[in-house]
Amino acid sequence: FPELEEWTNIETVRRMLRASGGNHEQSIRMLAKAIETRVHERDLFRAMKCKVACDMRIIGRDNMNRPTIYLCARSQTEPIRDMIPQVFLAFEAASKLAQADGQSILIADMHRFSPMMNADPFAIKDLAECFGVVYADRLNFIMMVDFSFIAQGVWTLCKAVLSERTQKKICFVSEAKARAMCEEKIGGPTCERILSAFDINRDTSATDEEREAHAHRTAICDVPLGVLRPADEAF
Repeated sequence: FPELEEWTNIETVRRMLRASGGNHEQSIRMLAKAIETRVHERDLFRAMKCKVACDMRIIGRDNMNRPTIYLCARSQTEPIRDMIPQVFLAFEAASKLAQADGQSILIADMHRFSPMMNADPFAIKDLAECFGVVYADRLNFIMMVDFSFIAQGVWTLCKAVLSERTQKKICFVSEAKARAMCEEKIGGPTCERILSAFDINRDTSATDEEREAHAHRTAICDVPLGVLRPADEAF
């Protein structure tokens, strides 16, 4: 099957080794799980389309030209289990748009995080495990914004299955600190789009339709939101 050939090339094997910190046995387990996941989700990765469950999208590139993925917890409209395909496609698109190292950055704005939408521990564990192997060593930096006490349960579940290497890339910051870091690490039009996303997602007068329209306007890629402007990057 095609996934076996694609996922046993030398670069993928090296990526798994880096993600496991050079642990050969762990990297073999990771590779096997990654191939299993790719086969199971074959139709998803072929279609590169899914039901939209939140505003997760590629919002631009940082100052090192790495694809920058953004999502706000306030936008989540479906349970975490139903959000998994969109998470996979966002990172799949980012890996295709990335440079040779295949890395991207993630900004997860936890404002208005919903415990009810994220109450399935099995879905969270599945997401963390599958994501951690399929996109092992793909993330250069993860910014968690306004991470509340309410979200600690989700973090505890994720932390248990994330490698130490990945955990070290995660930074928990306030919105104010996030704004300063975006100006420093990202800058340009992408920074402007991220700051405007912070604004509209905290605007109590903004409607769901306005926030959805903003997400569409600030996406630079047609995956996973399914919208594309003439100047955007498509597949």
